[in-house]
Amino acid sequence: MKKFDEQNSKERILKVASKLFAQKGFAGTSVREISKAAGVNVAMISYFWGGKKELFHGIINNTIEKQTRYAKSALDFAINPEDLSKEQQIELMYRTVDKAIEFFYSDLSSELLTILTHGQKEKEIFGNLPLFKYGKKLVAALFDLKENDKEVILTLVSIITLINAPRLMPNFSLQLMNQRTFHQEDVRIIRKNVRTYMEALLRTHKLI
Repeated sequence: MKKFDEQNSKERILKVASKLFAQKGFAGTSVREISKAAGVNVAMISYFWGGKKELFHGIINNTIEKQTRYAKSALDFAINPEDLSKEQQIELMYRTVDKAIEFFYSDLSSELLTILTHGQKEKEIFGNLPLFKYGKKLVAALFDLKENDKEVILTLVSIITLINAPRLMPNFSLQLMNQRTFHQEDVRIIRKNVRTYMEALLRTHKLI
């Protein structure tokens, strides 16, 4: 029973902290404020994480684990893109992007998305996102470049930006459409726009 209660408390703290960090930023949120909103003793945060910075990292790590499980439902990260034919690499690239779109529009709260945006300031956090790491390998193999080549990085960042922009800029998407959330038709349009960009890249590299 104690283990179950601890798990519930831990999940409640993560949820409350995610909301407060997203609304007020890391510096503007205190451990005491988080514990009060979560209805737990301040000492419990120290018990689970040690401090505010570790809690913030814990939220991001929890999201990374969640994304890993989500991606593995359709992708095998053990497959080396360099061992595939160009046709197989292209098919895998489309599948990987589709999985990223599904994750960002159906399985990721706006609070966690905001925190991930803040988390990109720390290279070791953003760089450990499983879809980002695998995407680098895939784009590098597809274009016959090194993983840390500027073209690989900027191409991948451009694709991620196309996927995330509507959610990161709700004033330029949801409010203009008079909606409170994204619908399946919206996700279909986003997927089509991303694929159009990818097809243009593939034509530029004479891969299609």
